[in-house]
Parts: sequence; C-alpha cells; structure tokens
Amino acid sequence: MPTIVKSPPAPGTAEWLGQITASKVPAILGVSRFKSQYAQWHEMAGLTPPAPVDEDRMKWGHVAESSLASWWRYKNPGWLLNPRRGGTFELAYTNPELPFPNMATLDRRAYRPDAPRAERFRILELKTAGTLADWGRPGEEDSIPADYYTQVQFQMGVSGIHSADVVVLGTSTRPEIHHVTFNDDEFARIVDRCVDWVASLEMGIAPALDDQESTYVAIRGKHPNIHDGEEVQINAATAVRLLDTVVGLDEAESAFKEARSEVAELMGEAKYLKCGDVKIADRRAKTGGTPYVQFNKKANLEGDH
Repeated sequence: MPTIVKSPPAPGTAEWLGQITASKVPAILGVSRFKSQYAQWHEMAGLTPPAPVDEDRMKWGHVAESSLASWWRYKNPGWLLNPRRGGTFELAYTNPELPFPNMATLDRRAYRPDAPRAERFRILELKTAGTLADWGRPGEEDSIPADYYTQVQFQMGVSGIHSADVVVLGTSTRPEIHHVTFNDDEFARIVDRCVDWVASLEMGIAPALDDQESTYVAIRGKHPNIHDGEEVQINAATAVRLLDTVVGLDEAESAFKEARSEVAELMGEAKYLKCGDVKIADRRAKTGGTPYVQFNKKANLEGDH
C-alpha cells in the first residue's frame, strides 16, 4: 500500500536522484517542455550536476501556492486542506509495490471528512505560468500540458489518491482549475517506461542526442574542462553537414526577418493575415506597446490554394 514518506530526501541529493519522482516522469517519457531525456538520464546517472535552483523562483512558487490553494478551497466548500507538518504543506508518498524506487510529492492534499473513503482525498497541484498558450480551457479534453498530465497521473498512481485538480495562474486575474481523473492504462504505460528507464541506467545506455537546449546544457556540464592542445578529428562529410547546418541557420534567420517585415507591410493596421479561412499571422501589442507580428505556426493549408 502507498505510504507517506516522513523524511523525504531533498531535491538534488544522491538519494533523490536515485528515485523515480513525479517531477522526473515527464522528462523520462520525453514529454517535458523543460528538460530532455538526455539531460534527465545524465543527472540520474550522476554524470552531470543537477540544474541549479533559482531561489527567487522557488520562493515565489511557494508564495503563489498558498494563494492558489486558498482559491481552490473557496471554490470547493466543504473541503479542507492538510495542515503544515515539519515546516511544509507538501506530502510525499511512495508505493513499495512498484518495481523501482519511487516518490511522489503533492503540493497539497485536500480532504472531505464526510465523504466515502474512496472519495475522501484529492491531490492539488499548484502551478504558475507565464502564458497559457499550451493549455486548453477547464473541462476541455487534453486541457493540461502533457508534462503536467503525466506528472499528476504518476502522483495518483503512487499515492493511491485517484482524483486531482491542477490549479494554474496565468496572465488572467483569476486561477483556472483543471480536474484530472486517474487512468489505469496511462499509469501502467508510465510504469513500463520507468522500468525500462531504470534498466537503461543500470546498463549505462544513454538516450540519443536531440535538439533541446537542456541537452546542450547537460553536455556542457558533462565536460567542464578544456584540455589545451587536444583535438578531435571528424571526416569531411560530417564537417560539411555541420557547417551547412550552421550556415543554413543564419540564412533561415535572415529569411525570417525579411518575411516578418513583408507581412507587417502587407497587414498595415489589420489584426489578421489570412489565406482563405486559415490564419497565417496576427498583430499583437504588449501593454500598449508597438504592435508586432506573430505567425501561426500551426496553420494548415492542406487543400487550400
């Protein structure tokens, strides 16, 4: 049965790195917007240091959590929130039935004393976001970004609490509340992937390189020294491919700037640029500033002329 961890290891410690935690699951599954599989694997393998903690951001997160939790309780009368214990409202669970070391830390645990036991508890995951572009509206299917969704599914599977709400404050003046229901099949898929992940760590088989910034940062951290006079040779085909990529990036950046100017000139003071019913771009302004062009990268012109 799931149990509460009385003294959970601090993030970044060797004990914490050796466990599959809810915060690591999105990267393990390859759905994280913030960390690649490559970066996560090398951290857990002890080959690169954990990312440094932004103290101000962490402090703001804890401050925001208090207000978001209060808002949730205001919108859910009859529910209570777990008290502070050991200086924190967070609760960490582990499930010894899983075939790997695991821990899921909940921002808050809500409870309703008069509810049936199976419906008595609910997980609260409290988030702040600079933009809600990756979010749907509450009640819509797939309204929560995939990384947060898998994180919460893992929390529910480990803790045994099969109901959760994600409370997010974006650019609006009021938070949104997104409900998440436990999915047995999704949790089983997560567990299978974590089993494979642990096996890859034991065998020393790292994930492949990818295009995420966190991968490049991890590689830099893996090789912190410069050996004067040491060189690495590559063949001509690889050299040409790498240089073509770099030159192509410069050319693409130049072409983008020209296209942006062309679109701005075409649009004048219009709000939208369209091809038939498909939005190609729109003009936006931040806090009364000069309007700028935002392209619609998801535009689908298939079948249009």
